[in-house]
Amino acid sequence: MLCISVSFIILAAVFVDRGEPEDNSIVGIAYEIKETQNGFTFFLEDSRGGKMKCFSRTEPTEYFVYSIKGTASDDGSIFFVNSMRIVSE
Repeated sequence: MLCISVSFIILAAVFVDRGEPEDNSIVGIAYEIKETQNGFTFFLEDSRGGKMKCFSRTEPTEYFVYSIKGTASDDGSIFFVNSMRIVSE
């Protein structure tokens, strides 16, 4: 049931947000946020069920939908967030 709710929130946020399209941005729900010495790690799940580990100096809010931009590590194990904006709460 939680997966269905999360999927609906992501889809609704993508279709409701009519702002300027952001090139190369990734939209998803932030979860499992952990504070580190240099910032925050968290997972971002997109509308297709893809999950990626992210690092940001700014703390995201658990279960909010974000549009993020950044770069992946050389081995692809973590995504370094350069900018992050809330799409939906």
